[in-house]
Parts: sequence; C-alpha cells; structure tokens
Amino acid sequence: MSYFLKLLHLRRNEVPRLGLASALFFLVQVDDGIVKSVAAAVFNIRAGVENLPLMYTWIAVVFSLSMVLLSWLTAKVARQRLLFAMMGGVALVYAVNAVALLLDSSGQLALGADYYSFLFISSELGRTLMNFQIWIVAGGICYVSRAKVFFPLLASSAVLGDISGGFLVRILGSLLHSYQLYGLATLNMVLVLILLRQLMRRYFVAAQGDEVAAEAAGLGENAHYFARSYYLLLLFGLSVAIFSVYTAVHYGFNVVAYDYYGAGPDSEAKITEFFGLFFGLTGLATLFVTTFLLQRLLRWVGTGNIYLWVGVVYALIALLLLSVFSGGFADMLGLGWIAAIAFLPLVAIFAGNLVNYLLLDSVVAPTYQVLAKLIPARNSDGTRMIMEGGFMLLGGLVGAGITSLHANRFLSMGELFALLLAFGCGMVLCGYLLKRSYTTELVKAVREQNIDVEDDQAMQALKGLLANDPSFSRELLLHRNDGVRQMGIEMLRQYPGPAVEQVCMELFDHDNPRIRAAALEAFTPGSAGANACGAVLGRLDDEDEETLLNAVQTLTRFTEQVVLDNTAKMAIRAAVAQRLCAAGAQAALKAECLVLLAKLDHGESAEQRGLILVQLLTDENTDALIAGIGAAGRMEAEQAQDRLLECLEHPHPAVREATVHSLGALGKDQGLAALIELLGDPDPDVVAVAVATLGQAEGVRQQMVDELMWRPLKVWGGLLGALIAQDDEELNEALVASCRERLILASRYLVAIDRLERTGDSAVQLVVDQLALQNGLVQDGVVRLLGYLGDVGVVGDLMERLSADDEAARESAVELLENIADRELLTQLMPLIESDRETQLTLAHEVSGWGEGGIDEVLDYLIHSPNVWTEMATIWAAFALGREEVVTSAAAELQSEAREVMVEIERKRGEGEMAEEQPLTTMEKITFLKESPFFAALPLEELYHIALSMEEEGAREGTVVIREGTMGDKMYIVISGDLEVKKEGGPRFAVLGEKQVFGEQALLDEEPRSASVVALGDVHLLSLQRSSLERILRRYSSIAFNMMRILSHRLREAQAS
Repeated sequence: MSYFLKLLHLRRNEVPRLGLASALFFLVQVDDGIVKSVAAAVFNIRAGVENLPLMYTWIAVVFSLSMVLLSWLTAKVARQRLLFAMMGGVALVYAVNAVALLLDSSGQLALGADYYSFLFISSELGRTLMNFQIWIVAGGICYVSRAKVFFPLLASSAVLGDISGGFLVRILGSLLHSYQLYGLATLNMVLVLILLRQLMRRYFVAAQGDEVAAEAAGLGENAHYFARSYYLLLLFGLSVAIFSVYTAVHYGFNVVAYDYYGAGPDSEAKITEFFGLFFGLTGLATLFVTTFLLQRLLRWVGTGNIYLWVGVVYALIALLLLSVFSGGFADMLGLGWIAAIAFLPLVAIFAGNLVNYLLLDSVVAPTYQVLAKLIPARNSDGTRMIMEGGFMLLGGLVGAGITSLHANRFLSMGELFALLLAFGCGMVLCGYLLKRSYTTELVKAVREQNIDVEDDQAMQALKGLLANDPSFSRELLLHRNDGVRQMGIEMLRQYPGPAVEQVCMELFDHDNPRIRAAALEAFTPGSAGANACGAVLGRLDDEDEETLLNAVQTLTRFTEQVVLDNTAKMAIRAAVAQRLCAAGAQAALKAECLVLLAKLDHGESAEQRGLILVQLLTDENTDALIAGIGAAGRMEAEQAQDRLLECLEHPHPAVREATVHSLGALGKDQGLAALIELLGDPDPDVVAVAVATLGQAEGVRQQMVDELMWRPLKVWGGLLGALIAQDDEELNEALVASCRERLILASRYLVAIDRLERTGDSAVQLVVDQLALQNGLVQDGVVRLLGYLGDVGVVGDLMERLSADDEAARESAVELLENIADRELLTQLMPLIESDRETQLTLAHEVSGWGEGGIDEVLDYLIHSPNVWTEMATIWAAFALGREEVVTSAAAELQSEAREVMVEIERKRGEGEMAEEQPLTTMEKITFLKESPFFAALPLEELYHIALSMEEEGAREGTVVIREGTMGDKMYIVISGDLEVKKEGGPRFAVLGEKQVFGEQALLDEEPRSASVVALGDVHLLSLQRSSLERILRRYSSIAFNMMRILSHRLREAQAS
C-alpha cells in the first residue's frame, strides 16, 4: 500500500477523498452515457429525425442563455450551493422525464411531439451543464491536494463512467423500457447528490481570486482586443466551423441509425442499444487517445498544426461518407460495388461519428486551451468568455442550418457530405493560416515576455521554431531589452541544436560586448565540436570582462557535456592556465578558471590553484571572497571546509549564503551540521538557502529530528522546513509531535500576554510584542506542516478565511482544514487563529493546561525561555513591575546578552538620585525607540542592535542641530525638549517634540539638508550615524527592508500633505 501511495504521490489521508471523488465522477458519467443514449433514441423514434435541426437550434440558444445566467449567479450565490442546486435541478429533470415516460407507457398520458422536444432539449442541457459543473468540483477537489495525480485519476474515472454508461445501455436497452432507464438515471443522480454533499462539505475549496482578476479588462476592451486580433479571429472561425461540422456529422449518424432501425419491431430498444454501443466504444477510444495518443500527437504534429490536421481529417471523413452515400461519386472512383453492402452506410457513419466525437472532445478541446494561453492575462478571462460563448452559439446555429437543408429535402445525404467536404477544405486553409499566425503570436509573446515557461506545448512549439528558424534565435540575442535577451538565453540553453549553435558562433565576434557575452552564455556545446571549442578559445583574449568570464564558463560546459580529444583538452588547459596567471584578472574569472582546471585535472597548476584558492578565501573584498567560496564548493575542495565554516560567521549575508551553497556541495556531515545554527540567521535569504540545503541532507536528518524539541523557535521553524523538504512520511509523526509541543507553548504565551497586559504597565509591551512575534513563528511553522500534509496553497487560503467576519465561512474553513489536515493539530492551533479575545483565552487555557496564574509565575516561566530576546524583554518587565527577585534567581541561567542587560539595569538603579544624570541603558533606548512611530514596527532583535549604535547628544536653546544646505550623515530622535524646523530666513513650519524623528533622509542619500532644525530650549537627543547603520545592515538586512518601508511611508504621507 505504501509503495502504491508513493508511486502516485498520494498521502494516506487523501485516499478517502480520492475514493469519494472518483465514485462521484464515475456515477455522473454513467448517467451521462445513459441519458444521451436514451434521449436520442426516444426523440428519433417518437418525434422523428427531421426535427433534430430545430432541436440543435434550441439547444444552442438555451445553452448560451444558461451560461450567461450561471455567470450572473456565480457572483450572487456561493459556489457550493450553486453546484448542489444545479445537480439537484438535473436530477429533477431526469425524474420528470422518467415519470412522463412511465405515464405514457401505461396509457395514462398521451405525450405529443412538443413534450419529446422538451425531453431531448432538457436532457441534453442537463447532462451538458452537469459535465461543466462537475469539473468545477474537480478543480475544488484537486485544489486541496498537492498530488498532481488527482486530476488525471478523476478524468480516468469519468471516462470509465462514460464507457460503463454506454455499455450498460447496450445491455439493458432490450431488457428495460425507456422510462425504466430514465428512472435508473434518476436513482443514480440521488446517489450522486449524496456523494456530492459529502465531498463538498468535507473537501471542496474554491481558489480565491488573485490580483490579476482585479486588473482584468472590461467587456468593451476585451471585445476590441478580440476584434483586432487576426489570430483570435482565425481561432474563433475555425471553432465555429468545427462545431458546425460536428453537429452535421452527428445529425447524419442519427438519420442513418433511424433509417436502419426505425422500421423494424422494437425499434426504440434497438436504436437505444445501438447508441449505447456507440457511446461505450467512444469512451474506450477517448481513454486510448487521452492516455496514449494526445501528448504524442501534440509533440509530433505541433500545437499550431493541430487545427490544420483536424481540417484534413474532417475532409477525409466527408470524402468517405460522400463515397458511401453518393452512388455517382462512388462510380467515378470505381467503387460502385459498395452500394450492394446493405450495412455499409451504418458502419461508415458509425466510424465517422466516432472520429468526430474524438476530435472534438479529446483533440480540439485541449488544443484550444493551449492556443488560448497566448491571450494576455489582462484580457484572458473576458476574451475567452466572448469567444467560447460565441462559437458555441454560432457553431450550433450554423450546424442546425446545414442539417435543416437535408431535413427539409433541399439536399440529399450525399450532397450534405459534399458540403461538409467543402467545409473541410476551407478548414484546412484556415488551419494553415492559424499555424502561421500562432508562430507569429508565439514570437510576439516572447518579445513581450508574456509566455508561460511552464507551458509544455508552447515551449515545444518554441523548440521547433528555434531549431528551424535561425533568424528568431538571432533576434532574441540581439534584442535591446535585457529581459527579452535573458529569456532568449535561457530558451536557447534549454533547446540547443545546430541552428542555435550556428547563430551563437556567428555572434561570438559581434562588435557589441553585451551581444558577445549573451551568445557565449546561450551557447550549448553539441555537434559543432572542435570548431566551436576553437571559437570559444578565441574569446579568451577579449577585452570585455563579462565576455571573458562567459567564455571560460562555456569551456567549463564543454568539459561537462562533450567528450573532448587530448588536443582540445591541452589547448583549453594552456589557454586557461595562462588566463589564471594574468595580472589584474577579476576574482570571478579566477574562480571559474580554478574550477575548469580542476575538472580537466591539470596537474601543472595544482599548487598554484591551491594558493589562489587560499588567496580568494582570505580576501577582504566581499566579491572575491564569494567567488572563492563558490569555487571551493564546485571543486569539492574538502581542504577548504574549515575556512568555509569560519565564513558562516561573516557579517555580510551574501558571503554566508554562498558558504551554505558550498558546504551543501561538499556534503560533509560536519559542514551540514553547522548549517543548523544558521537557521537562526537574521537574514531571510540565508535561512531559506540553509533550509533548502538541509532539505537535501540525509546525513544529518536524525540530528535535526532530535533537535526539534529544544531549539529556539526561529531555528525550529527552519528545521521543520528542512525536514518537510525531505518529504519522508516516516518523519511525519516527529514533525506533528514537535508542532504540538510548540502550540502548547504558544497557548501559554497567550495566557502570559493576557496576564501581563492586565498589569497596565507600559513596560510590559516589549515582552508582549516579543511573545506575539514568537507565536507568529509557531503559527507559520504549523501552517507549513498542515500545507505539507494537505496543500500549502489551500491551507494558506483557509487560514485567511478563518479571519473572516462571516461565522459560517469560518466554520466551513475549520471543517475543511480538519478533513484535509491533522485534526488534533488544528485543535491546538485554534487559539492562535481565533479572533475573539475571550474565546481565544478560553481555548488557550484548555490547550496549555494553565490556570489563572500570578504575574510571578508568568515572569518565572518566561525568564527561562530559550530565546534571548524573550529573556531580555522579561528582565525589563520584571524590573519595571518590581519583581527583581524573579530575575536575580535565574541570573546564572541567563544568556550573555540578557545578563549584560540585567547588570546594566542594576547598575543604573544603584545610582539612586544620580540615575537621571547617567546615560540611558540599552533597554531604555529600546523602549524609547519602540514608543516612537518611526521605529514602532521593528522587532526587539533589530531595535537592540540599533540601540547599541545610537549615541546620546544634548543641545542648548538656539543651537542649530541641522543646518540647511549642509551635508548630513546622521538622524535624530527627540528624547526631551522641542525643536523648530524652518527654512533659512523664513518662518517656522514645524515643531518637533518628544519621540519624533528628524534628519532620517540622510540615511538614504547624500543630498544637502533641505531645512534647518533649531533647539527651542534644552534638548536631549539620540543620534544614529549612517556608517553605524550600514555596519548593522551588513548582518541584519531585514532592518533595511523595515526601515525602507517606514521611510517610504513617511515620504508618501509628506507628499500627500
């Protein structure tokens, strides 16, 4: 069982969902097979096939109106209710038809032609709308699963239902009356509704609208875009033609079946069986095409060519049917003998309609989805609604018009198929034009960077274009837009070939160094072999540094991807070794040369390479150090591991990030274990890389599991992410257990927050904020695990919905989370996501097991936290509340930074009356910063490092603190006193008071001061030098993001005022 689940990328908790959904899809399609067979048979026999064109007209019109109504209802009614109501309406239609046919069969009611029209139209609309809506259910079910296999499994269940429904009718057609088959469909729909109710309530999640929807174009703009697009007009016209021909061939199928079976006894039962056989075989053929043929067809033929070949196939179908149904045409071809075969028309139309169904459902529909992806995102939804609604309506009406020509005796069957042959030839021509237009649109999408690189069909088409059109490859590399050129480089690297090699080699000698560099970066060694190697070696004398670096990188790819002869290797070794020794070579170039010579095992330069690597690894220049670190990892230089471990403490985050990559490449347990400490790094990019690296490190897996329970929360979150990335279900129990422990801790923090806030002392705000921050880390980690157990996007969606004001929506989200994730874990998470404070506290008490403890108990618990910032904030709160004994009793267990804060506070308190004359303590600075609106959003860790760098200053009345026009490199915050802001020689336009910040623009630029700031009396200030802040930012880049956000917000406020 475990092997099967792993093979399908399924989790055990997803099996019930898959089983329920598969059963639902199977039963819906069984009903579809029953109803479309019986409805067609009853109408053909009782109302006559000559009335089919009128039915096609009504179906096209009513279906279009229904889609408009559904679009309107979607905005007014909840998706789940609308789906359930739709399915209930379909069940009601089936029940009404079953009862009416029963009354007719028993002689209690005589049904007229109008009723049979209603039966046919209602049944066709009901099953078609049901098929549309059931795939919305599929979207909601697949949305809550990270398993990519969900959608194809549901599609397979649907196809199997089609097959079963068709063959069921084939078997039961002569055993049951039509009303009994409709009754069977109705009972089946009742079962569908029961399953649907369970599925919708427990597992259905509709995706939330995204930002693109908010930016979508209006109806007028979309209509204008559609009308001006030659590509879309061609696609629309072909779609109308395909729907028309589809309708006409289907009509011919009904007419021939009626002619063959209609005159005999039990004609309704026999034609019902015949239709059941047809739809059963259609299901089998659909299963074969979608499973084995479609993807290969798209690759062989090419997405842009599909409509062309569909036109060819329709022309061949029409030609076949014309030869069968037109004796004169058959005689012309020397096939007059076929008229003697009585059943041949039935076989021919059966085969033709079978291909007709397959083309529309299994080939044209998915191809249309691919072709429509080239519509820009802004216009996509609206334009597609216009197109799809339009060609369904027009296609149905044109098809009805064509078939009415036969129904009204204007055309014979042979003449009808001759008309379809002309349609097919026209489709071939339009398909060819669409192919050319598709290529043009594809190129345009690349130029405008409006192409989805995850779209396999579009990328396959581009691959063919790159292979056959050197001018396109050249245009990408020569494009003036850097983004387009970079996309071109990535595409050429992904889809290499002789044409690409030729273009790149031609551009190696281009006058523009950026083009030369791009051509080298895009070049992938292949059939060019030695010639290409020589051309790349020629660029090692290039004066442009980027071109030179790219040339060496290209040679590195040569050694990895091409089998080089000794002559080529010797040439590369000699040229690169010379370049390695060249004076003034940039660090990145040296590092790449080191890697290349190591791969070529160049013994003569081994000693020199070692010296240069050491030189790079000890260089004080950050770029050189990063280059050396990267080279050490790529060379697998194990002798450099000790130096790399030292680099984990480097103040620059880019150095630490590069070191993580290199230690991961070395793969030694000592280096990987050191990365665990880096999970608490202040830089989020460094943490992300460490998590990704540890997520691939099986050697330290058990160590990570063992440390889950005692590590600080930030490190715990990283460990959790790394273990989740390892994707081993055997770890789930340990992951869930650690999350439960952390959730109990978080609930205790909630209780502690409540108790601290009830003291009414502002000094507790630091510890309250710190505990809230810690709880945020716990919530993020648990949500991440819930997403791993279900689907991260869905869980995030549902978490957002839990904050909604709508109580019903909240309850629905909770129930869905319980069904797609761990129920006990969710129960313990509820205190963190509960919005009502009273309910939150009740839940927190239940989860934490804490009663109404006193403030001393709370402080004693927090002072023993493994988090140094929580300790620090607790010390400040305890001294402010007069609970010093709580701190002093735990002094020996405090971490160094927290102990320093405690000693500093005690020292200042010991000064007595002289304390006010003493400098501010670090915690006093932090408190003051926290109370300032400018710094209020920063967490304690960042405030601590800013406070250490701030200096106290004083100024007398009249002192000019900032003079207009002078250069500044310092910002200030007012501790006490007032200052005025004014222009030289002008009036005062602002007064600054306590906790206000000024001069902050000096942290962003080196422009002259825009105004003067003068003390109105004695003032006490805190100042921060730009150089001090830059030193902090080298390690704490997150401070930069927070301060930039604050400064930009203040700038917007200033501009608005």
